[in-house]
Amino acid sequence: MTEFLSKFNAGELIALIAVGGGLLIPILCGVTAIITDHFYKIRLLSFKQELINRGMTTEEICAVVEAGKKRSRKERCQPQAGAAD
Repeated sequence: MTEFLSKFNAGELIALIAVGGGLLIPILCGVTAIITDHFYKIRLLSFKQELINRGMTTEEICAVVEAGKKRSRKERCQPQAGAAD
């Protein structure tokens, strides 16, 4: 590895690091977003399961999950096409 890096002068090495970092940062952000979304869905499903275990109805669960979201009351708890929570 040091042999490979020794072939570059200081300016070329800085450019290599800048380009590599410029490509690496968006990739890491994308992977982080995917992982975060996955964990959010897992937590939401376990929360819904806990509410079911407490004996809540589907309407009550929907009201709890949708609380605080900026949607009109009519849109809440209505089945959405293609939505699979």
